[in-house]
Amino acid sequence: MVDKDAFDRNRGAAPGTARRRPTRKGHGDDVRLAQIPFSALKAEVPPDLRALLVDLDEGHALIPGLRMGIGALPVQRWDPAYAASGWTLYGADLTLDQGHPFGSMFYRNDADDRVLRVGVKWHPPVQRLEFPALHPSRPELTSDCSEEEVAAVVLDARSRIGTLVAVNAQIGSFVATEESENAILDAAGLGLERLSEDDPRLTGHDSTRPSEPDGGGADG
Repeated sequence: MVDKDAFDRNRGAAPGTARRRPTRKGHGDDVRLAQIPFSALKAEVPPDLRALLVDLDEGHALIPGLRMGIGALPVQRWDPAYAASGWTLYGADLTLDQGHPFGSMFYRNDADDRVLRVGVKWHPPVQRLEFPALHPSRPELTSDCSEEEVAAVVLDARSRIGTLVAVNAQIGSFVATEESENAILDAAGLGLERLSEDDPRLTGHDSTRPSEPDGGGADG
């Protein structure tokens, strides 16, 4: 159930949108409430349920329409701090080729309307995504942008694609069962024995484990 004050503050908002609410202890100053549409629920909606809300920290978005679980998941949004100053992303032709982003992103210079196309492709020999700065319409590298401009626009493109990959991976992890998680790890060459956190074989190995990133996951 959702408290009446929270429901009233969010009344009239479209599902998936968010409104700021008073900060709770332990949260940042920009925690908001986002409404999950009842259509996202897989089970029958209780008759006394007026609204279903979720806490969203600043910089996060709600992804509805998932086919498993509660049907929606908060994810980290793209950080506009990586936007290329003086350039605007105005188009993109992207797809996933066996899970790897592939295509082109088109940027226009705000001052003189020059167009820079950034390719997005997986390069198997070095096992990484590459972002060549290309001519707008020909299969060749750009020739009318400085190295500084290219670096700024490519960083912009990398940051957006990085967010796309992370969101897709987070959703995949969210909807995966233990069986499918094991299959995913095996397909990625990580089909090792999975140990519980209290397994005695992990004793003395904590110092070698990377620190956990700040912020919580879907479980809060």
